[in-house]
Amino acid sequence: MKFALISNVLPPSESAHAMIIHRLLRDLDPASYCLLSSRDYVTGDQPNYSGRLAGRHYYLPPTFQLTRGYRFGLQFLPEQANLVMGVALRARAIARILRREKCEAVVVCTGGNEILDFPAGYLASRLVGATFYPYLLDQYFHMVSYVLGKHFLQRVEPLLMKGAEAVIAPNEFLRDELRRRFKIEAVVIHNMCDLSVYDEPLDSAAAASEGETGEVRIVYTGGIGPLHYDAMRNMLAAIEALGREDVRLHLYTAQPREGIEGEGIRGRALVYHEHEPVNAMPSVQRGADVLFLPLAFDSPHPDIVRTAAPGKMGEFLAARRPILVHAPPDSFIAWYFRQHECGLVVDQNDPAQLARALDTILNDAVLREKLAARARERAEADFSLPKARSQFAEVLGLNDESR
Repeated sequence: MKFALISNVLPPSESAHAMIIHRLLRDLDPASYCLLSSRDYVTGDQPNYSGRLAGRHYYLPPTFQLTRGYRFGLQFLPEQANLVMGVALRARAIARILRREKCEAVVVCTGGNEILDFPAGYLASRLVGATFYPYLLDQYFHMVSYVLGKHFLQRVEPLLMKGAEAVIAPNEFLRDELRRRFKIEAVVIHNMCDLSVYDEPLDSAAAASEGETGEVRIVYTGGIGPLHYDAMRNMLAAIEALGREDVRLHLYTAQPREGIEGEGIRGRALVYHEHEPVNAMPSVQRGADVLFLPLAFDSPHPDIVRTAAPGKMGEFLAARRPILVHAPPDSFIAWYFRQHECGLVVDQNDPAQLARALDTILNDAVLREKLAARARERAEADFSLPKARSQFAEVLGLNDESR
């Protein structure tokens, strides 16, 4: 069976979502799938963070938009028309590709700011008689920032969810939310990790960093945005509260330094690193004394924080390093690490509590060993790449020749 995967981010982009897609599809027969995106991946000019997939790529250009009629306080009329028209035009473009490629299934990955793909992918699947699978890398409803779009989605999202052959969620909290809102039972496929790369010998740079005289490396790798800001500031305050000059917070991120510092994430204890390719991250993470996994307490999007499953979570677990989680008590990551005792959790917006937890990890070798061992166990139980691929193939009903 051939399927089309639609996503506004694809490999080799630097995002966690792109990396998940790359891991999931990279060993499939390229003839068994095609890739559609509202970003132009056809030219292949993107920075190569994760490696480009071999399947055929298609670009979904912007749809026609009405630009008149916004006067006299009636802007909702062209906005509504643009939204409905955009879905219809995007669906028609997708349907043409599905027919050309003879696709029997459509997988739409939610994420980023693209709101047309989900309803358009569903409509296109109905136009050509293909099965429809939402892959909810993010909550779709909360991706939209303007009121009219939310109103439209409130009406259409239940139809899309209930009309899907199956829905894939990245964690148990989002699965439960879908059950509550739509009375459907989603399949959980955790954001997988290639565990084998965490068993290879450390490269020379990482080995050297482990031996740096007297420095304690608190490491975070990945994107930094409003879902992280106050937790990051708390960590820097916690390090200062320890009164130790040897402790540093190392950030490896694609976000510009100026923007991060503009959010108050700066100071003596911060070491900023330019973003590096995905294949460099295992050595960076394994060279940490403590891996830091934060989510914001005062985020403008608490529902996203509650059900978020950071793409780096499986990587951190695989790295065999102690993990310090700083996130709200009702969040998935706080629950997971507490439930499985695979990290130390501070679920209060309090730098003093975070400082005490950090001090405990740094001074208790037995605890560090226990947390590291439990983390690896959970990586193998929930985040292994073969397990995720098997689940994905089972959901779609892929035949043996596609795998």
